[in-house]
Amino acid sequence: MSVRNRLDRLRRQGGAAAPSPLPLAERLARLGPARRETGVRDSARPGDAELAGRCGGECIAPGVIRLVETVAPAALHGRLALSETIRWRPADEGPAAGYGGAPLTLVDTETTGLAGGTGTLVFLLGLLRIEAGTLRLTQLLLTGFHGERAFVEAAEGELKGTASLVSYNGKAFDIPLLSARCRLTRRPDPWSGLPHLDLLHPVRRLFADRWPDCRLATAERRLLGFERVGDLPGSEAPAAWFDWVRRGDWRRLPDVARHNRWDLLSLAGLLPVLERAWRAPGEWGGSPLAVARAHLAGGRESAALALLGQARATLDAEGLLLLARIHRRRGQWREALAIWQPLAEAGHPEAVERLAKYHEHVARDFTAALRWTRRLLELQGGTPEHRRRAERLCGRLAGAAATVPVP
Repeated sequence: MSVRNRLDRLRRQGGAAAPSPLPLAERLARLGPARRETGVRDSARPGDAELAGRCGGECIAPGVIRLVETVAPAALHGRLALSETIRWRPADEGPAAGYGGAPLTLVDTETTGLAGGTGTLVFLLGLLRIEAGTLRLTQLLLTGFHGERAFVEAAEGELKGTASLVSYNGKAFDIPLLSARCRLTRRPDPWSGLPHLDLLHPVRRLFADRWPDCRLATAERRLLGFERVGDLPGSEAPAAWFDWVRRGDWRRLPDVARHNRWDLLSLAGLLPVLERAWRAPGEWGGSPLAVARAHLAGGRESAALALLGQARATLDAEGLLLLARIHRRRGQWREALAIWQPLAEAGHPEAVERLAKYHEHVARDFTAALRWTRRLLELQGGTPEHRRRAERLCGRLAGAAATVPVP
């Protein structure tokens, strides 16, 4: 039995259909129309100039299209009028302190993947520039691999004069990737040396323990009231670009550009709104404790004290203890005692220890100090330090009793 006959027999035994008796050329011809219907025929593929017209832009170099829009200041993005962004100036004690230099440029990218590294390409760069009372939105679209050097040069030109960058997760992703593309195309890197405000960080500080996630879509919905209708998810952007590169199918590229535009407008809206949430986190569902810690880390103790004092009624034990620590450092013993006393009575170890130390070293009430120290031993099983304190206090009380004259 020939090899072909044996293969046919095995196919029949496995339930496979018998091979077509038609010649290969005829079989491919029959498949041709169906294959062409799944995409755009090569003969219908638009050139860069035609693609630029369909997307509302202009071809500025081989492989690069630029789209430019001046955003009306009165335009609404969710509940927020973008004129508030134009008027915005960073507060000295806010999340954007030190990033208010003009012009400010907001940046967002669409890429061929999320892994980063040399295999990931930026194919759409969005820049929203805030300068002289205007919002200028520019998008650079790469139409093919051959245009990347011109794309990087165009981005460098658009960035000239920028004082600070604003992004959302840009410190970890967008800016390192843009810097990498500069190195790969042997162009100067204008990105990594600029002051950079990443809005993901203040959003996480305010809401990480309050929201299910801190994605930009979540922040814009909860803080700006902006709901995306008909949005192309960012996860589908790479496939949309490859549809164009491989088959000339441009139909989803305008949707990618719209998604990128919405990202930039949400960044613009978050600038003034996050400033407000930083001043009054409780009113926005944020964490006063987290913001107070940020103030302390920045050396702004007075701001932390004011914020925790305003939010005292809503603070948990952790927040109350931080407030008491600030009062203690400032010698405000009455305020600190008012916090420690109820917490100690509820059995909180730190509050019990603070009362023991206060009565020993400040009030010099050794009896009260020993009482709270013994309570601490009951709660924590007796550390060497606590046992030494109890012995020391017992010795002081015994010594005091020995010096009392017998009547």
